[in-house]
Amino acid sequence: MWQIHFSQLSGQEFTVPGMFIANSFDQQQESMALAPVAPPPQGQQAPPAPEHNGKAYYFKISAQKDGVFTVANTRNGFTKTYKPRLGSS
Repeated sequence: MWQIHFSQLSGQEFTVPGMFIANSFDQQQESMALAPVAPPPQGQQAPPAPEHNGKAYYFKISAQKDGVFTVANTRNGFTKTYKPRLGSS
């Protein structure tokens, strides 16, 4: 799985490796929660989302006619190429 932004709500258990995340923290935390953050009680206003004020990165996806495509993370240069499954058309 590739993520545009690092998710503070998912905790370490559900966070993908950093090479698959385009934008990390603007303000690095001292530590990351182990478990997902519990949502606020129903009817209570959730806190505002953090504002992104750093450089914005993106994924570049290149596709070929034979079904092969490559995803590149512009933040760290990591790329991964995916080939079509055998038997799919």
